[in-house]
Parts: sequence; C-alpha cells; structure tokens
Amino acid sequence: MSGGADSLALMILTAGWCKKRRLPPPQALTVDHGLRAGSSVEAARVASWAHARKIPHETLVWIGHKPSQNIQARAREARYRLLGDWMIARGVNVLLTGHTLDDQAETFLLRLARGSGLDGLSGMAPLTRFPLNEFDGLKIARPVLAFAHDRLTATLTKLGQPWISDPSNENERFARVQVRRALSELAEAGLTAERIAGAAAHLRRAREAIDASVAELIAAAVEIAPWGYALASTERFAAAPREVALRALSRLIEALGGGEYPPRFEQTQAALDWLAAPHARLKGRTLGGCRLARRDAKTVLIAREEADLAKDDPTIRLKRGESAVWDRRFVIDLAQGAGEGTFEVRRLGPSGVKTLGAKAEWPPVEPRRIATALPGLWQAGRLVAAPLLEPKAANASFSARFVAPARLTGG
Repeated sequence: MSGGADSLALMILTAGWCKKRRLPPPQALTVDHGLRAGSSVEAARVASWAHARKIPHETLVWIGHKPSQNIQARAREARYRLLGDWMIARGVNVLLTGHTLDDQAETFLLRLARGSGLDGLSGMAPLTRFPLNEFDGLKIARPVLAFAHDRLTATLTKLGQPWISDPSNENERFARVQVRRALSELAEAGLTAERIAGAAAHLRRAREAIDASVAELIAAAVEIAPWGYALASTERFAAAPREVALRALSRLIEALGGGEYPPRFEQTQAALDWLAAPHARLKGRTLGGCRLARRDAKTVLIAREEADLAKDDPTIRLKRGESAVWDRRFVIDLAQGAGEGTFEVRRLGPSGVKTLGAKAEWPPVEPRRIATALPGLWQAGRLVAAPLLEPKAANASFSARFVAPARLTGG
C-alpha cells in the first residue's frame, strides 16, 4: 500500500472485515521505490498509521539501478516482484490491491487510445493471476473495484484518517493523469466513470467466454512438453472458430517463445493459415521467438528458435538459495546445498549439448536441437548441470520448471 487514499481505505476496511469475523488482521505492505526524495519518510508514516490500528506492516525497498525511461512500467515490475517474493516466502497466495472504479475507467480509455482490442478493453478483473510469470500460483484480488475513489476518500474523512497524495498524480507527463483530467469533461456528456467501467465489465465477460474456449482448444489440441516445446494438432486448429484458434496460437507463441508480448495480429493470422493447411509447401517458419516446424500433415512443432535465443543471450546469476526466471520460460531454483560462489544460468547451446554427451536423457523430439535452447548451470565457463536432461539425483542442487503450462491455461 502506498499511503494513498484507495490503498489506505482498503487496509482499514479489510482490517474491520477481519475483526468482525474474528480473523487475524491483514498484513499491510508498502513498496518504497526510492524514486522520489522523501519516499522512505512516507513509508514510515504509513507504517505508523497501520501500527496505530494494530495492523502488521512491512516496507519492501527497491534496491538497485533506477530507470530514466519507461519509469512507471519498470517500477510496476519491480513492485510486483518484491511483493511476489514476499508472498512466496511466507506462503501467502492472494494480494489485495486498492484499484477502484475510477482506475477501471482510466485503464479503459488509455487502452482505447492505444487501439487495444477485446483483451485490453475488458479492463481489470476482480480476481486475476499475478502479473509476473514466475509467480504462477499467486492471485490478485481487487475488493474495491466497484467503488468510486470519492467514496473511499469520504470513508477516510469520516474516520479522521489522513492520507498521502502522490505528486506524480498531478504530473501531466503521464498519460494516465491526462486521461484522469479528461474524464471530468466526458462525464458532462454522460460518459461517466461508472458507464465506462460498466462497458469494460461487459467486454470482460465476453473475453472470459472466449478464453475458456481457448483453454479448451489448447488442452485438446496441444501436447506441452517439459522441455519447453509443444506439438499442435493441425486438424483441431483448422476446425476451431478462427478467433479461438488465433488466440490459442498467439498464446502458444508468447509462452514458448519467451516473449513479453504476443506476436502481431497479422503475423499470427499468416501463421495460422500455414498451420491449418496440411499440404503447405513451406515446412517451417518463425514467429515471436519460436520456430514452427511441420512434423507431418497432422502435427506442427512449436519450439524456441535457437538463433533468436542466441541473439537475446539471456543470462542470470545466482547464488545458493536463490531463484529466478530464465528467458521468461523456466523458473530456476538453486538449493542451499549448491556450491560456493556465483553461478550463471544460460542456454546450453551446441557446446553444452556436446559436453553432456551420452549421459543426457534427451527429449523425444529433435533431441539435440531442442536441448540447445534449454537452461544450463555454468561456473567459470564449465557446465555444472542441466537439470532437464540429467537424472534428478544428479541435480539435487539445481532445478528448472517450465512455466508455460500455467500461462497457456490462464491459471
């Protein structure tokens, strides 16, 4: 919680709800991004307000280099990573946030201005999965999404509870501030925040229905392998409603290709036309960091493209007891029993595959080619382990888990 009116009201209302039901009070969390002078003082003030109401509070600090561009997006990612790490460490599954009806309307208009389709315009859901892929078991709940900001400030005023006003909320450099100010003019023409949020809710129901069909198609038509690839039935994709098939293919490409965003619509359309045509002359194509290869007339392989992975060269550094996400595809855990020093997690590549040799347990499809795009644990230029290709007993200190299945099913 930031100490703003919405999150502060959520904290107090949730504490009251818990007390009424004789439950323990909620845990309040503040993320200090360190982007403004005095942010630590504000975090301390929020902590004092929480403690005065006997609500446990903890401040999480964003340490490290701060960006000079795309500040809000980077801060959001850092914030959710800190929150997600805290939740995993303490076995907490649901994060409550103070998004309101006004936030919903602003989000709708921002996405409308960017030309978003159904996904963007359906807005925020009351309950949804955590926004970072590595925390696929966590959820976000928005209990005050149906309430206006003014109603929450009125609640705080009645309780005599002050709040903190973020100066960035008045900075017209940010598109959200511009939209917020335009909302008052739109309301005069009858386009109120309530009407806009209502439209988003209608679209969200339509999206949820389509998403259910997408998940059903993926479950029926796609075999997902733990080595980071999938085999798709061309017949089932060809028989599915086109919108459902397009979304399913887009979701596959994004998840298997390690992408931050789905591929462009026009490119996805062309790829679906190729996939659904069993006698297409082209045996393969690339899209969104993926390689699509026709296995036979009924099956297409979708796997990480080696050349794209080599160009990106994702590398993370870990010490024992740490975990991280590699290439947005695998959660990597380094156990406390691992050796001393810093390890690198990077692609196996041809050299790593050659080092493994006969002791590897290769994937059943395109064994060595698929293996080059898998993560390996390296130290001082030496391959230490490749957990997806070696017996588990040989890698007790290092594990890798493919996160795509949760992304593909929307779980």
